Amino acid sequence: EQLAHSLLAAAAEATGCAAPQPAWLAQLPRSYSRYGDLALFPEGTLDHPSFAELAASGRLWPTVCGLLKVRRLAVVRRVARDGVRSSRSRLLYTEPGCDPASATVATCVEHGVSLSWDIADCMFSRGNAAERHRLVPLVAAAAADGSESCIVDLFAGIGYFTLPLLARTGIAQVIAIDWNPAALRWLRRNLQNNRIGESRCRVLQGDNRLVAPADLADRVLLGLVPSSRLSWPAACRCLRPAGGWLHVHENCDSPREATGCNKDHPNADGSDKDSEDASRTDKDLSVRGSSDGAFGGLAITSNCFYKDRAATAAAHAAFLNSPHAPAAELPPPDAADCDEDPLAEAAETPPVCSRSRPHPAWLSMAASMARELRRHMPPGWRVRVARIQFVKWYAPRVAHLVFDVECRPAG
Repeated sequence: EQLAHSLLAAAAEATGCAAPQPAWLAQLPRSYSRYGDLALFPEGTLDHPSFAELAASGRLWPTVCGLLKVRRLAVVRRVARDGVRSSRSRLLYTEPGCDPASATVATCVEHGVSLSWDIADCMFSRGNAAERHRLVPLVAAAAADGSESCIVDLFAGIGYFTLPLLARTGIAQVIAIDWNPAALRWLRRNLQNNRIGESRCRVLQGDNRLVAPADLADRVLLGLVPSSRLSWPAACRCLRPAGGWLHVHENCDSPREATGCNKDHPNADGSDKDSEDASRTDKDLSVRGSSDGAFGGLAITSNCFYKDRAATAAAHAAFLNSPHAPAAELPPPDAADCDEDPLAEAAETPPVCSRSRPHPAWLSMAASMARELRRHMPPGWRVRVARIQFVKWYAPRVAHLVFDVECRPAG
């Protein structure tokens, strides 16, 4: 509320109008994200034509910059559903003297790792910062004892997961894959900025289902929501003959009426947007937003969608009509007619959950995920969902989860 009141005061000062206008009053932002001298406002704010009229005085945006102690202002737009999830963020204002060539470049430093990107080209979500931080000690311990040496990041983007793992662990190599050339340009720049040698990061551009290497990975990252399901077969092929781990990101419909277990989160009824960035606070803290990565393929299942099933169907149709779409048809969400591995019938230890009261839908998704992943593994392999990690509320009643899946040959 303090930010909205400050902007209201700035508008009144800039225009000499003490009475707010209803047309633009509803679009005053109550939060923003700060990246150095750039303030990024949430989607759906400051978009009304009235703000352009207010800004015509030449005093509104300079006053806002002074209040927020920044030099550049921008507003998030809903990401394009163009197969590579291009950013459509819009620059509102830059102070005189700012370099025009870098006017839309943002930089974020998390745990000593610097990430830069062009807000007009690429998306970024701080909402996954805790998950990035969670992976670091897991990989660091495995790299230190020599049990792991290679990670494949199937949705690398600008390096959301790749860079922290390279900069903060002793892992020998990360293979970073994305089919968005703009994102990979920034990934390469970020590798240089963090002084990470090319020998430790192999960058591949293209559809991960076609270019992902086989039999190399100790871990595979599938950091795409609403669903990474189209790339599950490729992820399974990446694993070494001795097996390894999949970290699978999925959105899961979590209706309150089942148990009420999601009442303990303040945003269970919240307004997380399908956009690059929509911050919770007016400072440099975690934000709500969309997935990391830039892969446009969506699988339509009962638990996996954007904001509703109609939106998912539209996005899915757009993907199938895009030049990135595979020639083969999508597999069915549930393959009940496949032959189950006899070992799959053995009783498995229920997955640990980061929440004390996991939603039944989360457990159901874990079980169905394990069944489907077994279809893509060699005969006799065991697939076990060891942990369900809650990341954030992607939308009301829609949880962004990460499933830590262990895949090993029997014996």
